[in-house]
Amino acid sequence: MEIMKKYNLQIALHNANKERALIYLDIFREIRKRHGEEEAVSILRNSLEKRGRQFGSTLKQYAPRDFRALCDAFAYAPDGGDMFQPIVLHCDESSLELKMKKCPLKEAWVEAGISDREISLLLQCASAMDVGTMDEAGFNLDIQTSKPGTTGCCYLKITAKTIET
Repeated sequence: MEIMKKYNLQIALHNANKERALIYLDIFREIRKRHGEEEAVSILRNSLEKRGRQFGSTLKQYAPRDFRALCDAFAYAPDGGDMFQPIVLHCDESSLELKMKKCPLKEAWVEAGISDREISLLLQCASAMDVGTMDEAGFNLDIQTSKPGTTGCCYLKITAKTIET
């Protein structure tokens, strides 16, 4: 019975994230219709970056260089890695590099039949959440969103934040 509950919760979590993707799509399209594409991208990115900062505040304890603990707390959230299936390409005291094999957001947009161009724009917007998360946590982030025709999803390189003087 316990295994069935976990399985059902996993499906529910995955479906909730797909639903989140469709909400992003509806919001993006409505803003674009009223204010143009550039403004739609700007508004959605800014909003998602702010949301990411909320999660980032819980990760500050790993700055500046505890990349193994950051990997466990970030890459495998919220379900032990099942939803995004991260591949750890590199993890040491200098950086953490990840490739996400799956993404429920991208999956939902592909299933909705939207264009590759629109998927690329939405992934660019959604990546702002990770930007906000890492900035708030005290890390630099280089993120490359998925390109049309590629397998998996985003590539992330996380490094210690440089101190500006």
